[in-house]
Amino acid sequence: MTLPKIEIIHVSEYGVTKFRFMDGEGGTVQGELAKSGDRACIGPEKFKEGGNSIYVWMEDEDGGKVEDSECSKQVLVDTAAPDIQLWAPSGLDAWYQREALLSVRCRDGEKGSQIEQISAYAGKQLLGTTTNAQAAFLISQKSIQGNGVPVTVCAVDKAGNKKEVSRRMYIDSAPPVIAIQGIDNYMITSRPAEVCFRAEDDNILDSVTVRNMRESPEGDVEELPENEWLSEEEASVMRQRLSEDGIYKMELTASDRAGFVRSQSAQVIVDKKNPVIRFVDELDGRFVREFRWNHTLEETIKDFTTYAYEIRLDGKMYPPGKKVKTEGVHTFQVKAVDAAGNRAEARARFIIDRTPPEIVFADVEEGREYEEACTFKVLLENKNDRIEEIWINGEEQAVNARSKVYQYTVQEYGEHIVKVKACDKAGNRSEADLGFEIVKKETIFEKIIKPVKKRFVPEGKSVKEIEGRPDGRAVQRGPVLILFTAAAGTAAGIACYRKWKK
Repeated sequence: MTLPKIEIIHVSEYGVTKFRFMDGEGGTVQGELAKSGDRACIGPEKFKEGGNSIYVWMEDEDGGKVEDSECSKQVLVDTAAPDIQLWAPSGLDAWYQREALLSVRCRDGEKGSQIEQISAYAGKQLLGTTTNAQAAFLISQKSIQGNGVPVTVCAVDKAGNKKEVSRRMYIDSAPPVIAIQGIDNYMITSRPAEVCFRAEDDNILDSVTVRNMRESPEGDVEELPENEWLSEEEASVMRQRLSEDGIYKMELTASDRAGFVRSQSAQVIVDKKNPVIRFVDELDGRFVREFRWNHTLEETIKDFTTYAYEIRLDGKMYPPGKKVKTEGVHTFQVKAVDAAGNRAEARARFIIDRTPPEIVFADVEEGREYEEACTFKVLLENKNDRIEEIWINGEEQAVNARSKVYQYTVQEYGEHIVKVKACDKAGNRSEADLGFEIVKKETIFEKIIKPVKKRFVPEGKSVKEIEGRPDGRAVQRGPVLILFTAAAGTAAGIACYRKWKK
């Protein structure tokens, strides 16, 4: 504003012109003009900020005021530009999400002419104007690459004094862009996985973290340490190699200066090992009376991922739990393919045998008499079977599990009973017994007369009773007399038959 200058001129031939000037600080300047054409000047230097007043009047020769000669003016002087104050909720240097409210307050002082208008601009775009001394403007323009939005506030007072204040406001419109690359979520792989964690922002990233938890096939849990973060173009990048078997659960989190946070989770399973098929090998080569697979699927196939499986018996699909009794050689097969493509197969050949062992007695016959001694053998028709017990006359004999043939010699006179128990590899069992007799060896004479003895022994008498006569002679009253004599020193006997009369 240009300061005023007041010039006072006395234009009358009569009287005097008087004036009194008071500046804004209370200073006074007085004077009078008596001659026509006299001039008085109150220059700009006399004016002070605020209200300045001048009073001019005329007096006649007697000192009285001339009617209608008074004039007074109030001159307001304002040479100072308004004071502008700016503020925002979190400060002018803070980052804001999507928009920011800029508050403006202008002051022109007690002596100022006061505010005429406030205008606000974001860049070259007018945000608004107001005649109020205090206002708020909404800024929604976005920062780019971390550069703030230029904001200008212009205040003009009624004296025409103008002031502008420019600042930068930081406004971010979107959260960071993040990605977990190199894998598909919930991927299952039989090879090591190369994972790339990537984060970038259209302005400034504040922090980027990765939390990667690995659960081993045994159930142990550990957290993998972060590798070094690198800058690639405008992004922050971190790479990890997942080489150990396990379930990896990872979470990438990034935040920017405006407080936007974005997270992304992923899971990947690394499974380089084939499924484990259990219990099938225990069946291989076995003999059983019947077959039924009673193991659950979880017991049979072990893998910490999902899997597809196939169970077959003799080439046909076999439902677990089904009982099979058909005798012969059988093939049992289990196949599994896990979600990572690892394969496993187990196969067993086994024999169903429901036929009990056949016990064989060699060199001895049922009910036969043997002179002085009998040497016999006990064996099994199938050499794969096993004799469990052998009893002779109620006494258990020693049995060696590795022996296939057992031989015994019996010399005691009298009847003998042999009992045998046997089992096979399938658990079939059988028992057999055999009886025979050991007798004294007969002389030639005894062998000759033996048939006669058997033919002529009276009813109700045994041969032993007849042979037991003290004199060696057999006498029987009745229709027949049988006389046995033996010539001393001879090997022949003479039998005499004579009828007795009553």
